[in-house]
Amino acid sequence: MKKIFVTGITGLVGSAFVTALSRDQKGTKFVCLTRKSPVKSAYDRVYDIVKEQCEFDGTPELFDEIIGNIEVVDGDVTTINPAEIAKLPVMEGVNSMFHCAADVNLGKDPTGKTFKINYNGTENMIALAKLLNLKEFHYVSTAYVAGKTIGRAMEARPTCNEFNNPYESSKFQSEGLVRDCGIPFTIYRPGIITGRLEDGKIRKPLAFYRILEFLAKLKSHHCAKEGVNPASEYDLNIHFNTVASERIYFTPIDYVQYAITKLFQKDVANQTFHVTGDSPVNTDMIDRALCRVLKLKYMEVSKSADEDSLNKDSKMLERFIGDLFPYFANDVIFDQTNVRGALGDEALAWTYDDRKMEVMMREFFVKFFNNVPWVQEILEATK
Repeated sequence: MKKIFVTGITGLVGSAFVTALSRDQKGTKFVCLTRKSPVKSAYDRVYDIVKEQCEFDGTPELFDEIIGNIEVVDGDVTTINPAEIAKLPVMEGVNSMFHCAADVNLGKDPTGKTFKINYNGTENMIALAKLLNLKEFHYVSTAYVAGKTIGRAMEARPTCNEFNNPYESSKFQSEGLVRDCGIPFTIYRPGIITGRLEDGKIRKPLAFYRILEFLAKLKSHHCAKEGVNPASEYDLNIHFNTVASERIYFTPIDYVQYAITKLFQKDVANQTFHVTGDSPVNTDMIDRALCRVLKLKYMEVSKSADEDSLNKDSKMLERFIGDLFPYFANDVIFDQTNVRGALGDEALAWTYDDRKMEVMMREFFVKFFNNVPWVQEILEATK
């Protein structure tokens, strides 16, 4: 029976992995490294997240069993002393590590925080794994270690040395640490994580959802200013100043959960897996779904030759959401050879179409804009 040291359990992937593996392998033990917050102990944070994840999974009845198999160490990946952690009684019997903790900041990193968490945190986890003499090291990276790669990105060691932001660079360098550490490893590279494929639900919205929030608030602002009912169709006259893409790798959280959990249970063989799926969406699909869900008129997505000609709102959009633009303009194809070999073609048979895009966006507004009457009016009228 495995006893796994886990970092990042309070994140989307970490919590989904722990509950899914607990269902697949009854009795699996976990030791979770988690920081306390100003208002909650480390244990209370884990308790609440696991409870929420079990409810999200539709298995609340398993919560008591799963939380009973979790022990918590209060600490931070960047500040712990691996030698001290290794001596803790709770670490006895740990035979595997699942390192998922990361800073997913896609903007600039002026203080070095992103690099410290992602790179130095991985250094500490490798040091701990060596002290514990672990025989396997599982690392959650990102498909976007591909950086500015054009064309096919393979699942082998990435070779790109040009990145869109410090986050990508830090994960690229962290992968290098894992590959060269001497411990048998598996590396998982998710894409842009979105809600479940069929119902769009997500426990905690990240990244792309910032665009939905921004546009909803912008529409509300303009309609209030002009005395227009925000539930009616409206032209924001917004320009996304970036190149339109045919390949944007939205990856449903249920596929990420399934794929990583199943791959974890395979023999560790120094392999990397693109957990992106093989059904990328394109800019037009996103545009159409957004316009239908928020009742907006056409939004332009193109790289402007004269950025000074952009209106105030388009410039504000770029200022607040511009760190996401590279992911809507890249021209990369994530190779699926290793995933297909390990999980079979059927694991990649799902597709992201216009309907599912709209379901995902609607679900975000249903849950996270539930106190905004005009948004709920639109959603009710367009069921």
